[in-house]
Amino acid sequence: MESETDASWIIDTMPTKELFIDMLTRDIALCPATIDLVDNCADGAKRLRGDGSFNNLWARVEISSQEFRISDNCGGIPVEVARKYAFRFGRPPGAPSVKHSVGQFGVGMKRAIFKMGRIFRVESATPTSRFVVKVDVDKWASDPKWEFEFSEVEENIRIPRDEQGTTIHVEALHKDVAEVFGLNSFETELKNTLQSRLQDPIGKGLSVTVNQIPVTVEPLQMLADPRLLPASTKLRYQDPGAKPVVVKLYCGLGKSEDPEAAGWHIFCNGRLIVEGEKTEITGWGWKEDGLKIPGFHGQFNYLRGYAYFDCDDAGRLPWNTTKTGVNTDSAIYRATRLEMMKLMRPVVDFCNKLKEEKERKTEEADPGPLEVMVDSAVAKSVTTIKTRELFEMPKVKPLPIYTGPVLQRIQYDKPLTQVNEVKKALGVRSFVKVGEKTFDYFYKAEVGE
Repeated sequence: MESETDASWIIDTMPTKELFIDMLTRDIALCPATIDLVDNCADGAKRLRGDGSFNNLWARVEISSQEFRISDNCGGIPVEVARKYAFRFGRPPGAPSVKHSVGQFGVGMKRAIFKMGRIFRVESATPTSRFVVKVDVDKWASDPKWEFEFSEVEENIRIPRDEQGTTIHVEALHKDVAEVFGLNSFETELKNTLQSRLQDPIGKGLSVTVNQIPVTVEPLQMLADPRLLPASTKLRYQDPGAKPVVVKLYCGLGKSEDPEAAGWHIFCNGRLIVEGEKTEITGWGWKEDGLKIPGFHGQFNYLRGYAYFDCDDAGRLPWNTTKTGVNTDSAIYRATRLEMMKLMRPVVDFCNKLKEEKERKTEEADPGPLEVMVDSAVAKSVTTIKTRELFEMPKVKPLPIYTGPVLQRIQYDKPLTQVNEVKKALGVRSFVKVGEKTFDYFYKAEVGE
């Protein structure tokens, strides 16, 4: 019998480079891939400042149909980290980590670079080291060795603060990438996505620009009227030997009926993962533990929910590798979703009452008490607003019970000039009255009193 160490017993499981160059990049769109690189800048800011202010730190993105460049002044990558960890495909055991970081799986930088083009250069400087890595992807792919080489490297030197940071430059862009980078619409998409996804680091002072145009953020807000205070709760999940996951939930009302802002917004370590989620992923149209939430409808456009998951170990958080979705198989997320449903149920009930109130008034009637309350309420930042354990239905004087005949709304469209002529002839001010008066006229003439 042959020895188990004989070469004939060995099965080759070495992955091909094409898997990482071609297949891995298919799992992520170009905009999220670009934002992955900005996430690395934000993690650098956290490495320097922790959870403090990021003032005077910046990340600058430049895109065109010829090249891509991102640079920052967020501390740089130490040579030893570059040598052992930063360019690995995956995060090996022992890799240094940043508390509350966004980087998790060790694929973001490489995947983004391969997504964009065939030649790249990474240059980075810390207070005591500096390196340059230049790679022709086609040549590297034909080499059986899974290695990059430093083009330049210096250690045990002193580098001024204003020269510390990282620059990634990608050339020989893929044809489809070059076309997309040349579109004004993609520049707008990237700025808007950065604005929503990186609200936390930009809000702390990290200056982000796209083609020299600043990306600004507005604080997330909820209604702060004492009668409409949002609900909030804090959860903590602790497993033996693991870093705890802390979750903060807020659920209340927003200022406007904005369908995009409505629903749940989910953050992991300050990074927005899901925006305005309105499906069973966040409890809509879901029944659990005796609690039922209806499917999302237009009357719920006032509802705002925010879920913040935080952990020193990013691998414990319920997100996917592209940071564009929630891992619903996570036990932590499943437990949290039930708490989200508990907080949103009273807000859903309020939205239903508000809808009923609006439907019971005519066009010329004054707004009902709930509508007045919402319209007059002041919105404040989620981080500073007062909260209560559960949202409470405000006590208002009920509207008079309608005892007349069953009503049916009638709608139709006619040329505006003709409708205005009829309105003038009838001596009424609203289009509703035009409809009522013309119906009354026909009924009396053709049907009878």
